[in-house]
Amino acid sequence: MIKLKPKILLFFMIVYPLVGVTQKLRTSINGYGHMDCDVYVDDSVTSFLDIGEHDLFITSALTNNISFLGEIVVKPLSSSPSGFGASIERARLKFQYYKNHSLIIGKMHTPVSFWNDVYHHGRVFFPTIDRPLSFSYFTPVHVVGIRFQGQNLGDLNFGYDVVLGNTTMSGQLTGGSTRPSITLAAHIKPKDQMRIGFGLFNEDYKDADLSGHNHSHGINTVTEQISFNLANFSFANFGNKLHVLDEFSMNITSMDSIGMAENFSNYIYIGVPIKERYIPFFGFDFLSVEVKDQLNREQFRIKYFVGYRHEFTPMLNVKAQVEYYYSDMTYMNRTNMKWEYKIQLAYGF
Repeated sequence: MIKLKPKILLFFMIVYPLVGVTQKLRTSINGYGHMDCDVYVDDSVTSFLDIGEHDLFITSALTNNISFLGEIVVKPLSSSPSGFGASIERARLKFQYYKNHSLIIGKMHTPVSFWNDVYHHGRVFFPTIDRPLSFSYFTPVHVVGIRFQGQNLGDLNFGYDVVLGNTTMSGQLTGGSTRPSITLAAHIKPKDQMRIGFGLFNEDYKDADLSGHNHSHGINTVTEQISFNLANFSFANFGNKLHVLDEFSMNITSMDSIGMAENFSNYIYIGVPIKERYIPFFGFDFLSVEVKDQLNREQFRIKYFVGYRHEFTPMLNVKAQVEYYYSDMTYMNRTNMKWEYKIQLAYGF
């Protein structure tokens, strides 16, 4: 009979099982962040030097067909005493139940557009410094719910997403006249670095508090039922000689008493890689909101930009960007034109 010393026995009872679990989990932890220097020129000159969002990105393979993805972001927050606040941007479990078909549950980015589905909060992956204007108005960024997904199916690498989730206005899954939001999206990837996609999003809500939500630019509380619909078309091609990204969105917001408002946005980015690491780029972004829209209010915004991205490594780059804004905020009886000069250092580790 073999006798084990207490310390050796303790190792086999506690430490060894933990080592085995760690090997099976295959957890990866990454971090991303950025720093910005901005100069705004209109009637006066205003400049800022900011520490931007910093992102803790965690992926873990729990089993051969179950994985976890988490994203925690610390970002500038004027309402916080420290100037920063933390938020859980994504926390989701993925079960690959048959070949390339999966079931996902948790908090996730809605796959309604290319940008929101492909990029996360790490600015090192962004082709430009800023997100499209639609992210401040139309795009439903997050949803908590259940998602059916298929990836890389057939010769065209077809993909689909069906998402049922909480209404982004009320935070409830169901309640009163509010039902779960619905996202339908599909795309193909006919060749490497190219993706063509289409997405639809719908949610209805009533008696919802809109304060703090990206759709809340017009009113704080909805007393009448509103239907919010978004259709997005995207074309992305990041080849060796040319980078193109086009995101076109049509938003329809309807209320029985007012009628239907049709709003549009379009973001176009074109980059020309020079020896892969040196990428000059240009593009424009516009957003138009009709007078009937009670969420965002009537306005027209357009931005032209030209810039340069220097990639030291895949996880370290610097971007310089010059932007010209024209903004007609009709409901405020205000027209504004300004230039912006921006530099961003983005990194990952």
